[in-house]
Amino acid sequence: MEKLNITWCYPDILSLHGDRGNIMALKKVAEMLNIEVEINRIDNYDDLIDFKKTDILLFNPGELKTVPNIIEALKKQIDDLKEYVNKNKVLIVIGTTGAAFGKEIVKLDSTKIEGLGLLDMVTYERENILGDDLIIKLKDNDIELNGSQIQVIDTKLDSNIELAKVEYGYGNNGYENKLEGAKNNNLIFTNMLGPLFVKNPWYAELLIKKAMENKKVNIKEKISKESFEIEYKSLEAIKKYNEEK
Repeated sequence: MEKLNITWCYPDILSLHGDRGNIMALKKVAEMLNIEVEINRIDNYDDLIDFKKTDILLFNPGELKTVPNIIEALKKQIDDLKEYVNKNKVLIVIGTTGAAFGKEIVKLDSTKIEGLGLLDMVTYERENILGDDLIIKLKDNDIELNGSQIQVIDTKLDSNIELAKVEYGYGNNGYENKLEGAKNNNLIFTNMLGPLFVKNPWYAELLIKKAMENKKVNIKEKISKESFEIEYKSLEAIKKYNEEK
């Protein structure tokens, strides 16, 4: 059995919105593909990531006040982190935590925090919290995803690095903007909660296969649509509900 190594970063710090379900969904989908999963936790800011033993790097959503600590922790390994991204390895960052990976964070009091610079974007703290359903279509392959967003930042992309087009919802920074998330190689930032991989297990399958391809392992198995019947029906029901609002 092939092995997938997932590094789960700061699970007790980045723990908003029930998104620890993402790690459970990734493990379940990998096992459906006959892939053994090893989950390695990075619990403290002083802990170092073993990039050589990481196929998927996961950062769930946390509070904005945690972002400066994450930036400082990751700066200690910035060269290894950049190499990881440049090698097309899978890094998933969700919600407010994504601000750490941009160029700059602008707070409400106009103070600025320098980000890691791995995504060509600037984030702005919102005065009000925004919540809504979110339905998107991925830019690379037209796959539909659905979830929700509870957002305390707006995101301005400084180049065409959007992850997806918005079919319903607010996205990065407005109902008119119609852009969601950002992508640099397989560094993926999204505002989508749900949890993301619980509601969209087909996306978990896609990213797991990308991670295994990076290890020169070709996963021939394909999970049937029937295996995700409940999740597909949920997507269609939410789309219908939003169309009838």
